[in-house]
Formats: sequence, C-alpha cells, structure tokens
Amino acid sequence: MSARSLRPFRVEVARAYRRLGELGLITGSSGNVSLRVGEGILITPTGIPWERVRPEGIVALDFAGRVRGRGHPSSEWRLHLVLLRARPDVRAVVHTHSPFATAAALFDQALPVLHDEGRLLFGETIPLARHAPPGTWELAQNALAALGEGRAVLLPRHGAVAVGRTLDEALTLAEKIEEAARLFLLSQALRGP
Repeated sequence: MSARSLRPFRVEVARAYRRLGELGLITGSSGNVSLRVGEGILITPTGIPWERVRPEGIVALDFAGRVRGRGHPSSEWRLHLVLLRARPDVRAVVHTHSPFATAAALFDQALPVLHDEGRLLFGETIPLARHAPPGTWELAQNALAALGEGRAVLLPRHGAVAVGRTLDEALTLAEKIEEAARLFLLSQALRGP
C-alpha cells in the first residue's frame, strides 16, 4: 500500500492513541496502539507523548517486523506483531499502562471479573501472562500464551492488552479492563485486612 492510501488508517491509529491519553489509560509516551492493514501493521511511534502523536508519525511494519517507510516503532512492536500474526480474527491491539490494571497485575493471579457487564466481555477472569522484560520476544510470546483466543490479558508489573476486530472495539475493551481492575481493587479494600 502507498503512503497516501495508508493515510486514513494512520489517522485512525493516532486518534486511538490520543483517546487512551484522554481516558487516563496512558501517560506520556507509555502504551501503544496497532492496526492490521493489508500485509502489515501500523503502530504508534516510540518516545512521542500521546498528545503529540500525529498521523504522519505512525509507523508501518511488515509482518517480518521491518519498517516500511520511516520512523521508529513503539518498543513493544514485537508484542503487537506476535498477537496480530497469531490471531487472524484480531485487527487491532491496544496496550495500556493504566494504573488499576497495572496494580491488579501485581497480585500474581488472573484478575477476577466481578461485574456482569465485564463477564459478558471477558468471562470470569482476565488472564495474567508470565513476567518478561518489556519489549522482548519473550514478553510477546507470554502474552500470546495467556491470551489464547480471549480478548484481554494483564502483563505483570506492566499493564494490560486488549485485542479487537476494530480499534474502537479494542479501545472499549481497554476501558473495561481498567473498570474491572478498579472494581476488584475496591472490593479488596472494602474487605479490609
């Protein structure tokens, strides 16, 4: 695809990334967003704060991980690449560093989903991947193994990942992961010691 034909998709990815910041699911340049387009993916760049990301800064990669055009992809490009290669049903990946999901991932267990709406989306729990250093192939493989055919996974000491058929769906799921984590942590606080 030409740079010109990718423009509407770049706009969509940049918009989704900015939305994560507006929702408080990321700060600064943390987190990342990708979208499958044809035989490759578009992904947010590394090191650019969410409020400064523009469509022309969105990076194109092929499925071998090679940059097509210019730019430097998010340090988590391996995570996005592995999930999108393994799951043809998934078109969009959203990775947040949202505070409640990150805190819930410290419990070293799958996240219990306590509310009915969340259970409709995720089932009884949101799985927790095995820990691996950020930006590594190991992290990507661990996330895939825990995600399976699901829609969400927590990354220990790191955040959350939501996958969807569209960017809007993945964004909504990212919001709902944070809601599920917030409700779980509130329930723990209300139970007391």
